[in-house]
Amino acid sequence: MMMNLTNTEKNQLTPKHQLLNDTLQFIPGIWVNGQYYWLQNRTEMVLYDEEIIIKVKQEQLHSKIRFCHIYVSNHSMQTKEVKVLAMHHFSNVSQDNITYISPIDNRIFHHTKKNVYLVNGLFKGDGLTEYTAIPQWYAYTDQIWNSLQKGSLKYQPIAKGPAASIFAIKMSIQQQETSKMNTWTITGSSKNELLAMEEGLFKNALAFPFEK
Repeated sequence: MMMNLTNTEKNQLTPKHQLLNDTLQFIPGIWVNGQYYWLQNRTEMVLYDEEIIIKVKQEQLHSKIRFCHIYVSNHSMQTKEVKVLAMHHFSNVSQDNITYISPIDNRIFHHTKKNVYLVNGLFKGDGLTEYTAIPQWYAYTDQIWNSLQKGSLKYQPIAKGPAASIFAIKMSIQQQETSKMNTWTITGSSKNELLAMEEGLFKNALAFPFEK
């Protein structure tokens, strides 16, 4: 089964993951047992040593909303403790951008001169609890971690200029089980517009068919 699934490992996230609002790039990843992996330019990855498969599927619900399902399957005979990672950064490096965590809203915001981007996620009804905003040149390095061994992100609430945001969702996956989380990016001209659009998204049964 795992061998057959690897045929899609080379499927690129683009152009499927690039909508009209996708100047903000989305890179999914996973942490397990002190190691982390990014799914760059692919929709699926098999971790043979861990007997884990991670798969990303996108649905286009609106021209300003990028919505993704991330599935993690545990094909081993023991429970796996993992963290699903979601990184966002702009494809074009700019000194004028601001990326910050809003504790009050419990969401991540990326600001440019023209647009504001809201980043959020949901797993079994729970929102974000662990996230960071870092300089973009640290994005793919061990500098994102407070403790790589424990899988704890280095908390930083704001980053100016070229920056990346990362959030982590903890999963405890039973043997032969698949868990799913959702993540989305919404583009608009103001924070209030984004929150209003997100409220409409929560009411969309197609986006959250099993979370109700």
